[in-house]
Amino acid sequence: MARGNVVAMNNLVYYLDRPSGNFSAVIEPLPVPGPGEIRLRTLRTSVCQSDVVIYQQGLSRIKTWPAIILHEACAEVDQVGSGVVKFKKGDLVGLGCDIPCGDDSCIYCGNHGTGDWTSCPNTQATGHEFPGFARSHAVLPAWFVDCGPIVKFDADVSPDHICQLEPIACGLEGLTRVNNCIENRVVVLIGSGSQSTYALQSALVMGARKVILVNRGAERLERVLRDFGNERVVGVRWDENVVERVGRECLPFNEPHFVMVNASAPAAYELATKLMGYGTVLDGHAGVKGAGGKPRIDHTIDLNNDIHYKLQCYQATHGSSMYGINQAHAMINGKKLPLLDRMTNSTERFGHSQIKKAIERSADSDSLKVIINWDRA
Repeated sequence: MARGNVVAMNNLVYYLDRPSGNFSAVIEPLPVPGPGEIRLRTLRTSVCQSDVVIYQQGLSRIKTWPAIILHEACAEVDQVGSGVVKFKKGDLVGLGCDIPCGDDSCIYCGNHGTGDWTSCPNTQATGHEFPGFARSHAVLPAWFVDCGPIVKFDADVSPDHICQLEPIACGLEGLTRVNNCIENRVVVLIGSGSQSTYALQSALVMGARKVILVNRGAERLERVLRDFGNERVVGVRWDENVVERVGRECLPFNEPHFVMVNASAPAAYELATKLMGYGTVLDGHAGVKGAGGKPRIDHTIDLNNDIHYKLQCYQATHGSSMYGINQAHAMINGKKLPLLDRMTNSTERFGHSQIKKAIERSADSDSLKVIINWDRA
């Protein structure tokens, strides 16, 4: 029995005609999975800030319009093709955004590759080169089924939680790339949007000694502190005294142990470098780009006195591989993130016919995670 009340014999697809344009609902024949393929019925899609960027100004990776966007998805396996053994009809699954290039011999994506898909020059992404989940059904090709970022969940896990798999996985890639930089450590998160809120929850689960949340605006900072804070969490307004104030919050240590940049602005990277001290790990998680491309952000560093003698580490993570997907799966499936429902309030829930409104709401300064329910029009 399919979840919800939707019984469809056609595929409902929402095409975005152009950046800042409109979504058109198109009824298409329901695709049939071939050998090794599976068909998914979309249950939930959550809205990523990259979806906001795509809607507002487009993305160079999207070569043709109209486009099918949205990549944070929870789905139910609706039908399986011949030869499929990993999945069966009725399975509840979550999907990642970054996907392998499909070349079995690829040193990154292939059967014997490293699994670092985001390093592959031919990598793909759902909602970019690969059609997204602004559609009621999707057929995954055999190579995606075999080695792509798709994982099964227990039947009692909420689809609202599963559709957040991908952004949680992205954050965990950064939080765990360097061993022992979170447990019993002081963590600074620059920005208080959805990525920092996921990182906050994950860091607490991982045993962080203290989490310092830095943000310019008061409204979203107050929401995150109210809904996700505890005695190990403090908020610091980003003003002219932010470096000094963060330093005081780090006591008895002289500096933070881990700094994650979750704000897509050059100033966020500049602030992060000012917070570096002895043994600090910096994760440049939010990249900076716009209609004109990727701006240059210069930083001068002494490789000997800073990196070597201060044991500093500079890293960058973006997107997610199966490494992050598996970690996020364990957290969600194991119900280790009990506050996930607070990511989405009543003003951030929409039906599938309201994709444009959902994206507009996601762009608001107080919003955390907007969810589109495909069992609702």
